[in-house]
Amino acid sequence: MVIRVSTHNLSLLISLLFLITAPHAGAQSAEDSAPVRPTPRLVNGQVNLGLEPGQKGFWGSSGRIFDRRGRSHQTNLLEEELPLQPWARALLEYRKANNQKDDPHARCLPGGITRQIQTVNGFEILQHPELNRIYLVFAGGPHTWRMIHTDGRPLPDINDPGLIPTYLGYSTAHWEEDTLVVETNGFNEKTWFASGSLPSTRYLHLTERISRPDFETLRYELTVDDPGAYTQTWSGGFDVAWNWTSWDGSELGELHEYFCQDNERDVQHFLGSE
Repeated sequence: MVIRVSTHNLSLLISLLFLITAPHAGAQSAEDSAPVRPTPRLVNGQVNLGLEPGQKGFWGSSGRIFDRRGRSHQTNLLEEELPLQPWARALLEYRKANNQKDDPHARCLPGGITRQIQTVNGFEILQHPELNRIYLVFAGGPHTWRMIHTDGRPLPDINDPGLIPTYLGYSTAHWEEDTLVVETNGFNEKTWFASGSLPSTRYLHLTERISRPDFETLRYELTVDDPGAYTQTWSGGFDVAWNWTSWDGSELGELHEYFCQDNERDVQHFLGSE
């Protein structure tokens, strides 16, 4: 038996089969439609800013506290809008003109507290509520770590003659709902507190606001109060991404050893170095 199908009917049949088998025009793939993973929490209900048990990954890939490109917040000031004092503006321009050759971080000294978060090697946040401490462990530069106290202690008096200024200063923090608010002072002026060649003085007081709106995003906001270098207090921020791949492309899902002090040979090639 031979079934004859007209050209018109064949076209209708093909169109019908296409409608049945083809995905809906507005359909999304399973990956695209996957829900955003919620913010993880510790057993005490506190937001977990770091790893969950048995999990791998770390924080990396961030932005700047001024400028609005990439992961930088769109409310940030532009460089020309920064309230720098004249001498600080001149120093910023000098550092830029010399390709940041005097950057302490490039010479294996500790980067500032915001600069370390911006370093490509990544970092972890370790919370210890039972010890009233939070640690930030950085994989880049000199492989340093930072301790933040959450026991309610006050910041030190920077005019106390017994105070020893440090690279990372003295940090104390408290929670405002799901946001960790960290205040730090007592800096030694031997480091640049953030990327971008920003000047600072011993009067620097930083307030960080750190939150985790979802699993893969760390929101970082910074308020800079330094009457020695700026004409007024100013703020900026950026988002940090959750990473499974290390800066060198390896898929360890973990921070790995990197010490810039080991066999360092590049300082002699810095522009303008002696």
